[in-house]
Amino acid sequence: MNINYQLTNSDFLAYQLYTSSKSELHKKRRFRSRIIIPIIYILFGLYLANKNEDNGIGILFAGIGILWFAFYPMYAKWRYKRHFTKHVEENYKNRINKPVEIDFDENSVNAKDFTSESKINGTELKELIETKDHFFIKLATDLSLIVPKHSIQDQMEFKKRVIGLGAEYVDERNWEWK
Repeated sequence: MNINYQLTNSDFLAYQLYTSSKSELHKKRRFRSRIIIPIIYILFGLYLANKNEDNGIGILFAGIGILWFAFYPMYAKWRYKRHFTKHVEENYKNRINKPVEIDFDENSVNAKDFTSESKINGTELKELIETKDHFFIKLATDLSLIVPKHSIQDQMEFKKRVIGLGAEYVDERNWEWK
């Protein structure tokens, strides 16, 4: 089975967003930012209210903390997407719209792009992650091959090949960036 395609900014962005959403470090960062900032606002508001004997300032800061807690998930979604968009534009600019070829042998995967050629043993395939628009073939080294679904004619055969080489199938078709 041979697959030829070109990766776009949106392909790299989808991969970055997916890996970020599964990263424990990123999850903890987002959780801490959502919780700690409102607590700081509320505590600072209470301090100012007690110091100045003015409950209005305390209510204002508590309100800001509550608004932060409520709207932070939308802000974080936008902020991370913007960050990864810039990251992709800066770090993958030489790989955008360049031909990529993946060829499956009996026991290995041959990946070829405009700069390199790799032969990956089937035992090195860790996971085949399927999202709505992409397949990510995660290797034992935690690197991944990004394969847009529109570039594969027979997706069932593709899945059988990759799983047959030893990759574990992960169904993330309902995944979306949050």
